[in-house]
Amino acid sequence: MGVRFRKSINLGGGFRVNLSKTGIGYSWGIKGYRVTKTGKGTTRTTVSIPGTGISYVHENGKNNKSIESKQKSQFSPPATSPIDKNHYGTTDITNNVASEMVSDGLEDILSAARKAIKIYNNTLIGFIVTLFFGFAFPPLLLISIILLGINIYVRTKGTIELEYNIDPDQQAIVDQRMNQMIKIASCAKVWRIVQTSNVIDRKYSSGANETISRKNCRTATQPPFPFKTNVNAAVFKTGKETLLFLPDKLFIIQGDQIGALNYNDISCSNNTTKFIEREIVPQDTQVIGQTWKYVNKSGGPDKRFKDNCQIPICLYGELKLSSASGLNTTIMYSNPSIDIQ
Repeated sequence: MGVRFRKSINLGGGFRVNLSKTGIGYSWGIKGYRVTKTGKGTTRTTVSIPGTGISYVHENGKNNKSIESKQKSQFSPPATSPIDKNHYGTTDITNNVASEMVSDGLEDILSAARKAIKIYNNTLIGFIVTLFFGFAFPPLLLISIILLGINIYVRTKGTIELEYNIDPDQQAIVDQRMNQMIKIASCAKVWRIVQTSNVIDRKYSSGANETISRKNCRTATQPPFPFKTNVNAAVFKTGKETLLFLPDKLFIIQGDQIGALNYNDISCSNNTTKFIEREIVPQDTQVIGQTWKYVNKSGGPDKRFKDNCQIPICLYGELKLSSASGLNTTIMYSNPSIDIQ
C-alpha cells in the first residue's frame, strides 16, 4: 500500500522485527547463527564464523497455510436466548479470540507484543498483591519494589516502535483512511454495539422494530502499550478490548491476547441509522424526529400510561467491520456527517 518502515526494533533476546516496504520481517538468533523471515514470507538461515567473513545462507520459500486451516478459522457470532418476553432473535456482536485473528506475516511481531503485555500485566498484579499483604508480612514489600521496577522497565523499554515513511503518491490514500477513523474517535459520543434483538410489540420499544445493547467507547489518537508510532492512530477501548487502527493494519487487544489484521482481510460497511435516544443527546448529532416512550398503532402517545414522555430520534453513523477469522464489530458514532469510504 506504499507504506514503508525504516526501523529495526531490538526486542532483546536476539529477536528483531524488521519492517520494510515488502512487509514485516523478523529475525532471531545468536552471534554466528540467525534465522530470518523476510517481508516476502521466505525463511532465511544464516550461519557464519565471526571474524572470518565466512558464512552460509539458505533460503526457503513461503509456507502457505492449507485450505483446511483457513476453513477452521471461520467464525460465527453466537446467538442467545431472548432477553425478555417482548424480544426474540437476540444476537451477540462479539469478536473472536484475538489470537485467532492474525493475517499472514504478522505472527512474530504479535508474539513479542504478547510477551511485553503479559510481563507488564503480571508484574503489575504482583506488585499490588505483594504491597497489600506486605503491611502484614514486611518481607513482601521488597518483592513489591522489585516487581514495580520490572514493571516500569517493561513499560519504558519494552515498547515496539513503528516508524512510518509513506510514499507521496500514497499519502492521500493513507490520510483518507486514518482521518476518517480519527474523526470517528473525535465524536462527542462513540459506542460499541454488543447485542441486537427483534421486537414483538413495538408499543413498549417506542415504536422501534429492533433494540440494541451498546457500551461506551473510550477513544484516543495515541496507541496503547506496547506500541509507539510516529503517526496518529485511532484507538477505541470498550471494557477489556481495544481496537487500534494504524495506516496499514488493525490491532485487536484483549487483555494479554493480541491479534492483527491487514485491511485487505477486513470487510467494511457504513451507513446512517435512526436511534431512539433515551440518554443525553450528543451535541454533534442530528435530531430528526420525536417519538413516545409508549406508542399506539398510529405512532402517537398511548394515553393509558401516565409517565409517557417524548423521546428524541437521532441520526447516528454506524461502521461495521468483519473478517473470516472472527472480527465482528459494530461502532456507532454521534456525528452522521462523517463519510467512510
